[in-house]
Amino acid sequence: MKKSELHNIKDPGFQIPDAYFDTFDERLLKKLDLKREMSEMDGTGYQVPKDYFDNFDAKLAQKLEGLNQPKVKSLRSWRHIAYYSGVAAVLVLMLTLFMKSEDNLSINQVETASIENYLTNENLNIYDIASFLSTEDIMVEDFVANMITDESLETYLLNNASIEDLINEK
Repeated sequence: MKKSELHNIKDPGFQIPDAYFDTFDERLLKKLDLKREMSEMDGTGYQVPKDYFDNFDAKLAQKLEGLNQPKVKSLRSWRHIAYYSGVAAVLVLMLTLFMKSEDNLSINQVETASIENYLTNENLNIYDIASFLSTEDIMVEDFVANMITDESLETYLLNNASIEDLINEK
């Protein structure tokens, strides 16, 4: 039956035999009388043979000796797993050390976007960057040779700076 059709059920599906409740009291009292009779009984009704537990251990050991149980062989031990993983780690280490590529990475091979992301994410200020530069790196000719026009400076500030930046940097 589908879930959408559950509200259409008129018959609950449970049926009670005819005259069930007519004899219900009599049947209930019979069961209660039977329980009273059982509670008045002495003992459980089960009896253990005499001296059964005296020689139980010897009988059990005698039965177990007759069984041939096969040897249990473990499939993998932790020593072997540790040994194999150690060997694998040494091989990987050897491959990384001895199979180095001949290409040396230079600053020209690093993408400009990677450098910009690094500088942006490291929260470096101008003084931190200036501490990495030496006097040979900073020459007056580099700044004098580049003539910046007022229009290009204005365009740069309009596109790249906000008013909060300009106000906070006094």
